[in-house]
Amino acid sequence: MKHSGEWGSVCSYDFDWDARWATVVCRQLGCGPVAKASPYAPFGQGTGRIWLQPLFCRGNEAVLQDCPHFGWGQHFCGHERDVGVTCAEAVELRLVAGGGPCAGRVEVKLRGRWGSVADDSWDLEDAEVVCQQLGCGSAAGAYAASTHFGKGDGPVSLALVNCHGDEAAFWDCEIRGWGPYIGIHDFDTAVVCQGFARLVGGDGACDGWLEVRRGRAWIGVCEDAVDIKAAQVVCRELGCGTVLAVPGSGRFEAGTGPLWEGGFECNGTEPLLAACTRRPPRSQGCTGHASIICSPYTGFRLADNSSGCAGRVEAEAGGMWGSLCATSWDLPDAHVLCHHLGCGPAAAVPPGGSFGGGDGPLWPDAFGCGGSERHPGQCPTAVLGEPACPPGHAAAVNCSGIAEPLRLVEGESRCDGRLEVSASPGAWARVQAGLWGAWDASVVCQQLGCGVLEKVYTVPGSGTEGLQGLRSAGTEENLARGNVLGTAAALTGSPEEVAVVCSGSRRVRLAGGPGRCAGRVEVYVNGTWGTVCQETWDLRDAAVVCRQLGCGMALAAPRSARFGPGTGPLWPDAGGCAGTEASLWDCPASAQRGCRHGGGAGAVCSEQLSLRLAGGSSRCRGHLEVLYNGTWGRVCVEGTSPATATAVCWQLGCGDRGTLVAAPAWDSAPAWLAWVGCKEGARSLWRCLSAPWHLQACSPGTDVHVICDKDSDGTSGTPTPSLGSRCPEGATCTGVPSSTTPAAVAGTVLVPTVLCVVLGILLCLALGTLAVQACRARAWCRGPGRAADAVSDAVYEELDYTLTPEYQEVPSRSGSPSEGSGTKLPYYNGGSMEESDPEAAPDSPAQHGPPDGYDDAAAVPEESPAPGAGDISEGVARRSWGCVPSTGGSCPSPSPPGATRDPPAQPPGDTDYDDVGISTLGTAL
Repeated sequence: MKHSGEWGSVCSYDFDWDARWATVVCRQLGCGPVAKASPYAPFGQGTGRIWLQPLFCRGNEAVLQDCPHFGWGQHFCGHERDVGVTCAEAVELRLVAGGGPCAGRVEVKLRGRWGSVADDSWDLEDAEVVCQQLGCGSAAGAYAASTHFGKGDGPVSLALVNCHGDEAAFWDCEIRGWGPYIGIHDFDTAVVCQGFARLVGGDGACDGWLEVRRGRAWIGVCEDAVDIKAAQVVCRELGCGTVLAVPGSGRFEAGTGPLWEGGFECNGTEPLLAACTRRPPRSQGCTGHASIICSPYTGFRLADNSSGCAGRVEAEAGGMWGSLCATSWDLPDAHVLCHHLGCGPAAAVPPGGSFGGGDGPLWPDAFGCGGSERHPGQCPTAVLGEPACPPGHAAAVNCSGIAEPLRLVEGESRCDGRLEVSASPGAWARVQAGLWGAWDASVVCQQLGCGVLEKVYTVPGSGTEGLQGLRSAGTEENLARGNVLGTAAALTGSPEEVAVVCSGSRRVRLAGGPGRCAGRVEVYVNGTWGTVCQETWDLRDAAVVCRQLGCGMALAAPRSARFGPGTGPLWPDAGGCAGTEASLWDCPASAQRGCRHGGGAGAVCSEQLSLRLAGGSSRCRGHLEVLYNGTWGRVCVEGTSPATATAVCWQLGCGDRGTLVAAPAWDSAPAWLAWVGCKEGARSLWRCLSAPWHLQACSPGTDVHVICDKDSDGTSGTPTPSLGSRCPEGATCTGVPSSTTPAAVAGTVLVPTVLCVVLGILLCLALGTLAVQACRARAWCRGPGRAADAVSDAVYEELDYTLTPEYQEVPSRSGSPSEGSGTKLPYYNGGSMEESDPEAAPDSPAQHGPPDGYDDAAAVPEESPAPGAGDISEGVARRSWGCVPSTGGSCPSPSPPGATRDPPAQPPGDTDYDDVGISTLGTAL
């Protein structure tokens, strides 16, 4: 503090434990709330005056000197008690090395330097606070950085953090070590968050309708709440490439559930959608779910050549550059890439490996471009089931390198949109509507290789640079070659600019369905998407659409009841195809005029991919099955990675984590895939590598079984393991259900089961009581002496049944430190001799001593049990013996088969049945 023109320190004792003086200081400086306060000279001891010793500030003082104190310069503490405070605005939090802002190693900026956070007991509660503070939703995982994102190499900012999970900021957690420290990084922490935004219902994690995180639930967003700038932020947050389209609610299968109230005002540069300004909704009603299409690739380039327009094709995905496989790379793919890189059309596609194989991974992605796409990310791609790429077989391309003086932007393809002319190298100017008289629009389409002119129209001016003057150097052909003289680009206020639609922009798509190969047929004609009349639509027309989209054969040609009627203008010219045409435009125009039944013609193609979890208690658990070529097939566990389960659960909307187990199927079914190798963070099964599509049979007991952490029935857990189960490489399986014991749900006991067991116990007690009473009455009639013997025989015969336990191995609770170990519980098996294992049966029934409280036990001779009425353990399979000792207790040593064993002791005075133990038999604890 500065007083009387002199700076001096402030000291305090630690008995002022609330340290409200720190709140006053941070507010006085305008630095936000307190992050850390200490009276132990955390920034070093002062050397000059000590001006103040504040005492028990209330926290609402305007300035520090308003707190109670002894007076200026009056104090009872020395410089070793000089106080220091770190305000919240002086510290920052981030995640690094994770490929995005919502995953990576945890780092804190302290005293101007970034450093890691070290903790040897880092858990989900700690990670939850980090994710919520960063606007990344809830935590999906808490890890040691060394196993996921690498150790840090700077200082350690914080150490030993303990959060409850509901703190408003990371600094509100209990932090025992405020650095920075110089030390080892073996305990650096890392986090993977679920994110604030996600795209679902599409073919991958980079397209679909938009959902945002509210609390711990995902909810949809109205389409009027999202514009192109908000879409740019979403694509960046998800680690996807540039935004390709904001198509509206009809593009993907409709979502359900609650909707986000309000919209997002973004400038397009925010790292997360949560950082955008919130605004109230623009309208009262919601017309539909917002949907976004992003490129799954964040970049493309040509490598290993001095020319920027020739070389090996490389793409960036997930923060990593890799070469594209040349197996399916062809000229239309090369055309799209060359135009995207500004290198004109493609001149040639050299053989694979012509420019080397590259040092990074070799992506097997098979592109299916049509040639008119304006970005390679618009092309359909296939990854799952594609054959492995031979080493070094990287795609290559030679582009013409001819810079085009014209281009069409902001359209559905590079063949339609707003017209721009190259004003200078690297600078583009738009054409005002008043200058159009000097142009021949057909030259634009011809120059771009986009067919013939279909439409010329005007669009509202953008207020950016536009051509003020335009003069052709001769003919339109010269103009198309770039011989434009007298052009001048300047900011204009023209209300209208020129836009062109060429025939090469014609496109077809399937909308409103589960993927790009099934849905309502929509065509892009004259710059507008419209639906197809369903009057004469049949399977032959659908076959042309499937072939045009590269989706295989047509399986069905449904009407509007399947995928909805759609919106937009009707296109009545479809419906007369022979089924062999290359595109819908090659089919003869239908003679039908009018569309009495409206639009909504659909198609379902053979390469439509779908997945499900079948055979479980809900849609979020069961055998993993994939629909391909119109047939459902399973996935073999061989070579399948554990992350595959998480990708499946995420894609199905069944939570953010999943468990992969190998489970025998109760029914035999063919399998399509094996060696499915999803990586950590994968959000779509279709983007995972695998062995090629092939109908096969999995080895017995090796069908993939997936259990998601969110179960629609409210249950969770894993199947009960049995001996001989097999786990995939690198996976930690919790077990597989036995062939004779149904899979049980861990931690869950069904209510009907409990009721049945309780009622059965009560019935047995009642019957036993009646039997004793009847025996006693019959013996009383015969004589008192025989009555006593009869009662004793009845009691000891009942004891011989109830005090002979059989032990069965039951797995420990999934996720516990002892997972995979066995807990032994008494298990009464009421099965017959034919259901048991005769080889494991003992040579003779176990002998039991009498329980306490029977004085005449020695007077009753022990007789061999009659067949069918003896020891219940006779003929029942024996497992290794074990017990769960009580607190302070111990377990007796196991006895070998055939040895004499004492029955388990019953607590004195406790004659009740243990309902919990009975009801959970065969259930994973």
